[in-house]
Amino acid sequence: MRIEQIMRHDPTRVGPDEPVSRIIEWYANPGNRSRYTYVVDTQGMLVGVVTMLELLGLFFTPEMVDGHEGGKISEVEVVRKLQHSLKANKDKPVREIMRTDLPTVRASDFILNARQLLRERKIRALPVVDGQGVLVGEVTRRVLVRLLDNLLRDPDLFNIKKDSKKLFETTSEFFIG
Repeated sequence: MRIEQIMRHDPTRVGPDEPVSRIIEWYANPGNRSRYTYVVDTQGMLVGVVTMLELLGLFFTPEMVDGHEGGKISEVEVVRKLQHSLKANKDKPVREIMRTDLPTVRASDFILNARQLLRERKIRALPVVDGQGVLVGEVTRRVLVRLLDNLLRDPDLFNIKKDSKKLFETTSEFFIG
């Protein structure tokens, strides 16, 4: 079974100049279940990823958290610093906070390649790229669990559709850019 059969074919993506505030709005959406927003250039080439961790790290700085835990910064001061940080950083382009160290897989890879990388890197999602580095999909822990659920419900699913590029619908709930 290949990744292309189970991956999400429309992962959430933004351009590198998209403001951080747009990503915050997206993650705050109650229907959003994805934890990764992929940063792509105008040709669709994967250049980075922004997760909730990068966003939280930008606004809830280690100094702020440690200062509060150590009793050096009051709750009122934390809120003031947070408001200041939001105002100062809301228009920052995502390229300034994106990670570039996320491993990738190819659509033609066997599904266990994805599972192994997810486990080894302790991450929840992997971008799927083509031979030129264009983002074509995403495989997540949730998608792998959905595969298990579908196989429990229909054990012949793979036999019936083994040549299919899509075994079941896996889509993102919301799309930016």
